[in-house]
Amino acid sequence: MSSMLLAAQPAHADVTGGCQGSADFNTDSEGPYTPDFDTKSNPIIVPKDDGTVAAWQGSVPGENTNFSGKVEIRLGPAWIEVADWGFPDHNGENTNDERSDSGDYNMDELWDVIPKNLINGIYEARASHSADGVDCDAQFFVKFEGNPLASPIVIVAIILAIISIVMLIRSGMRRPDPTGAFLGRPVMAVIAALILAIMIAIILQQFCLQPLNNATVIILPIILIIVGLVIAKIAPFGGSEASIPPEARDAVDEAVADTTDSFTDGLGGDGKA
Repeated sequence: MSSMLLAAQPAHADVTGGCQGSADFNTDSEGPYTPDFDTKSNPIIVPKDDGTVAAWQGSVPGENTNFSGKVEIRLGPAWIEVADWGFPDHNGENTNDERSDSGDYNMDELWDVIPKNLINGIYEARASHSADGVDCDAQFFVKFEGNPLASPIVIVAIILAIISIVMLIRSGMRRPDPTGAFLGRPVMAVIAALILAIMIAIILQQFCLQPLNNATVIILPIILIIVGLVIAKIAPFGGSEASIPPEARDAVDEAVADTTDSFTDGLGGDGKA
């Protein structure tokens, strides 16, 4: 797999360094994939059909001795390495200075390692290849086909999202004896907002709407936490009679008593019209 990634990585995206390449899956009508496939609206689509083979080829523009490289997937602010190749651990010395290569990669080898139903959605990725006379980088997007509702990850995310929404509503209900600036439950609001944000990010990614990047993993949680704190502060979802502050409850009782007395006095004290 590392050799396929080495040759094909320049073909997938916005490439710097002059590397060239392409990759084509035999079970779809797309491709071969070129540097044009570098946005989330135009990603590399990886089919999951049995027997899928990716034919790849690639070349580098300069001296390719002592080469090494890697591929990384973005998960929020972090980049997770998923493949690497080259000198010194993977025979990248390349004393003959070979600067081009081609071959086939059977995707079933990948599915033997990662179950198909566990990898869905769209991912932002990057790859790099360095050698004595070459330094190439590529940014690209990869979309794994499949029904997200068949993934246990999505099912769990939906369930947790529903639970967090219920918690958020609960945090916006007036407490029996509120103290401080919040009429509701701020701690519950923060926890619910954080869980909801993470689940929304996962659902968006699994349905190929938005990869896991800073917008969904950092900015979205901050926004929802602020919304949650506002909800906890004003407690817009009401509450039971027991949830009314004692001072307000006493004031209401006194007002009701005064009104009743005035009405009774107006009737001559016997309650008859």
